[in-house]
Amino acid sequence: MQILKDLAQALGIHPVVVLIQAAGFWILFLILRALLWKPVSDVMDARTGDWKSSEKGIETARASREALQTEYGGKMAVIERQAYEKLTALVKEGVGARSDQLVKAQDEATRSLAEAQAAIRGERDKALRDAGPQVDSLAKEAAARVLGVRS
Repeated sequence: MQILKDLAQALGIHPVVVLIQAAGFWILFLILRALLWKPVSDVMDARTGDWKSSEKGIETARASREALQTEYGGKMAVIERQAYEKLTALVKEGVGARSDQLVKAQDEATRSLAEAQAAIRGERDKALRDAGPQVDSLAKEAAARVLGVRS
């Protein structure tokens, strides 16, 4: 031990000063730990917790988004199928209505044609009846001229 004391004196180290400095260091360490390290550590832990909860929220939102996308896709497929079915039904209805209109138009045209033909026949018969006496008198005159007979 004497050797250490001699070495410490030769180097200018005083044990009392070393003890005071060591005690000051520990006091400063405890003060910094209480006033600085603990609050900074708490803030860092809180930020880490916030970050982890944000990650969980993001994962939950991702899962929810994927579920909604799947649901949306399913609903869109149903809507597209229903729209196709309605469109097909409307096309069939239009074709049916067109066919009905064509049949009605054809029936009306046939009826109008028959009425027109009947009217023409009636006019012809009337014209023949009205022209009958004139034709008879003209035929008699023509025959008399040919035969040379005068009336």
